[in-house]
Amino acid sequence: MSDKNIEATILALSAFPNRYYKSQSGVDASNWLAAKWTGIAAGRPNITVKQVTHAGYPQASVMLSIAGSEKPDESVVLGAHLDSILVSRMSDTAQAPGADDDASGIASLTEALRSMLDRGYRPKRNIHFIAYAAEEVGLRGSQDIARTYRQGKGSVVGVLQLDMTNYKGAANDIYLFTDYTDSMQNAFLVQLISSYLPDLKLGYDKCGYACSDHASWQAQGFPTSMPFESSFARDNPAIHTAKDTYANSGGQAAHALKFARLAAAYAIEMGSDQAVLEKQKAH
Repeated sequence: MSDKNIEATILALSAFPNRYYKSQSGVDASNWLAAKWTGIAAGRPNITVKQVTHAGYPQASVMLSIAGSEKPDESVVLGAHLDSILVSRMSDTAQAPGADDDASGIASLTEALRSMLDRGYRPKRNIHFIAYAAEEVGLRGSQDIARTYRQGKGSVVGVLQLDMTNYKGAANDIYLFTDYTDSMQNAFLVQLISSYLPDLKLGYDKCGYACSDHASWQAQGFPTSMPFESSFARDNPAIHTAKDTYANSGGQAAHALKFARLAAAYAIEMGSDQAVLEKQKAH
């Protein structure tokens, strides 16, 4: 994987004036990402890309789905949120680049996806990459999608959320949040890090509230995890301001690359390993 690819995605998304769920640039960002993911998946008949519309606002979520070869009723979900916001005085034309929150999470997922598809990976169960609309105004996009999955057929084996991956504000590399998440799946992420990313330092923390889209899935009874860029108290101080730029994350994507690698390990193991599914069912 390449941190330069992650950089390019962060810069492209943060170049929109904002990605506000009500704004034209928020719609444009959704269209841009759908086109990018469609390009990455070109020539793969087992992959579909669609935009998921929501009632009451124009920004669509973006979903790329890789069809499973053996388990069509079982799915793995990896997500990040597409929208950006200012803490105050938000408008359609306000400058809210959201480079870390959460262009970085989208970029980490995109690089994980690209590397998997470049190597021809074919999962046994469905894998869905989702860029959620309207996270910043109450997790609205992910709530719609998670409810749809709960009402439908089949099972969601696990959900991974990447919300902010590129600002290293604390000593450890990755922090697993222990609230609104599943303890067994978190333990599995620890195993993934130990096996595939053994040089990384791992910490734990809590949000204290439903701080990102994983909480929408947890509320519907699905196992969720959220690895985060720093301890909660030392996350990026520029978020929700015009200063949330790539430069203010250090002008680098090396930190976000760690999360891309973890996301790929999660997607491939959960997409392929029957033992993982049985453990989740037992839990």
